[in-house]
Amino acid sequence: MKILILSDSHGHHDLVRRAIGQEAPIDMLIHAGDVEGDLDQILGSGRDYEVCAVAGNMDWLDKLEDELCFAAGDHHVIYLSHGHRLGVHGGTRRLVERAKELGADIAVYGHTHIPDYGTENGITVINPGSVAKPRQEGWKKSYAVLTIGDDGTMDVRFKYLPRQPFF
Repeated sequence: MKILILSDSHGHHDLVRRAIGQEAPIDMLIHAGDVEGDLDQILGSGRDYEVCAVAGNMDWLDKLEDELCFAAGDHHVIYLSHGHRLGVHGGTRRLVERAKELGADIAVYGHTHIPDYGTENGITVINPGSVAKPRQEGWKKSYAVLTIGDDGTMDVRFKYLPRQPFF
């Protein structure tokens, strides 16, 4: 199973579509908030992958949930939150606690615009960074690809959109 994880696109819908095009085919798209637009309209019809998305602190008009918990294949459960209500700028402790509370083994979040990957208290924690407004050193527009094998093994890789020339 190949899962594309995006966050903090902040209205740059072309960058969402570019990341999808760069990684296609995918089985699932996860957006961890701050879409600033209607994701169904952005993606169009006829897609053959599942979409899971939550609202970020900038998604006032969108009808997205604040958090989701869902299965990813036969072996894993993902907890998805933008993270702003859980104080992720100060660390992921509350995010991890909520994931455990809901029976998830993977927690995906955004909000910081900085890629993050690791394990905390038995929970795999993933932040793809920002596909539009990065804040990490090098300022690369990032996303993550989570691959889950048939046996449940996971591989997480950060990917970057190529820089576009200024004209």
